[in-house]
Amino acid sequence: MTEPSELLEEFKELFDIVKLCYQCGTCAGGCPVFRQYTEFNPRRVMEKLLLGDYDEQFIDDQQIWYCSMCYTCSTRCPQGIDIGHVITELKNLAVKLRNVPPGIVAEMEAILETGTTAAISQSILKKRERLELPELPKADLDEIQKLMEATGAVESLSQIKEAGN
Repeated sequence: MTEPSELLEEFKELFDIVKLCYQCGTCAGGCPVFRQYTEFNPRRVMEKLLLGDYDEQFIDDQQIWYCSMCYTCSTRCPQGIDIGHVITELKNLAVKLRNVPPGIVAEMEAILETGTTAAISQSILKKRERLELPELPKADLDEIQKLMEATGAVESLSQIKEAGN
């Protein structure tokens, strides 16, 4: 097994967890994304990590962004591996490398500007009114922007946009 590259040095801490994986496939079997989009396979992500088959190109692979973070894989893993956390760390590493899909960048921008990823259409609002549903709460944009600033998301977004993604 090859050692993690310098690029993924900070990922070394998780390697002790990853090496507990014995490739049973339970993570993939329970993954709702895998059922619909077989190109994303949490078992294959873990396999690449176990084999040391990762480098900058591994992080360039956009498949990790398909993970919906439902944590079904982590919940069902018989070894107790928090696979969702491993994938989150891979996403964090991709952000540091400025390798974020345009759709994720657009969602980050929308959240920063409006507090939500998608505007609610007038037709939906009218349907809600006809059904006598309560008015939808407004996002607290100031709080959202403060949170994004405090977590470094604003800075990361700026750097990603400067890098041309």
